[in-house]
Amino acid sequence: MALWTRYTWWLGIMAGLAIFLGLAGRVQVLGPVQGLFLAVAQPLERLVGSIARPVANLLGDLGDLDEIRNENRALRLENEALQIRLTQLQGELTLSAELQQALDELKAEAPGSRQLATVVHRDASSFTDTISIDHGTSSGIKEGMVVLSAQGSLLGTVTRALPGQAFVRLITDSRSRVSGQVVETQAEGVVAGSLQGELTFTLVRAEVRPGDVITTSGIGGNYPPGIPVARVVTVEGTPQDLFRRVRLEPLVRPSTVQTVIVITGFLPAAGLQE
Repeated sequence: MALWTRYTWWLGIMAGLAIFLGLAGRVQVLGPVQGLFLAVAQPLERLVGSIARPVANLLGDLGDLDEIRNENRALRLENEALQIRLTQLQGELTLSAELQQALDELKAEAPGSRQLATVVHRDASSFTDTISIDHGTSSGIKEGMVVLSAQGSLLGTVTRALPGQAFVRLITDSRSRVSGQVVETQAEGVVAGSLQGELTFTLVRAEVRPGDVITTSGIGGNYPPGIPVARVVTVEGTPQDLFRRVRLEPLVRPSTVQTVIVITGFLPAAGLQE
């Protein structure tokens, strides 16, 4: 009962206060009080505004930051797409240059003595280093034929030929052996591939220096003489040593070749070397 009484009084006071304020506002009794309230509230309003304004600006900057991040993300994606397209164009330019070199090489030979082809597959492992090309027996390609790069250097030998495809063993293959000759000294030896995909040159007591060029010697009849093969990189030992270890590098990287030339006008006299 006491609680109900207090509640009733509270409602009565609030109702009376509301009626009083309404009547006082109509007769402008509260004018001085309102002026005093405004005089106190205006500095407070300015203070609150000075605090709230940087916060509002910060929130606006955060919105702009999200927009900048979205723009940066779009620019990165566009840049990646352009880089991919640039890589494709560079590959097409390289292929075009190889084709032009190959065509120039073909023009210097008798018609029908060489066949242009494109690399369609590579197989490089610890034991093999081979490629396949898009021309075969229907184009006159046979096993044992010599394969050149577009620049005219020795690349390998055809090991198997099908009607529309042929397989080529590269000179870096561990089973490859080529009779070679040092251009500068006429010293003869054997260019051999290795399990590491490197080239070595074995010769007996002869002078050879880094930078010398090795060509095919024609000995054995498996390759025409005078085809550029590789360049000497390092030489271990002296001319008095019975055998010297000579490391070579191909004149053209076999792993990057896209266009090849098959010499169809030459067949090995001694058969395909294994």
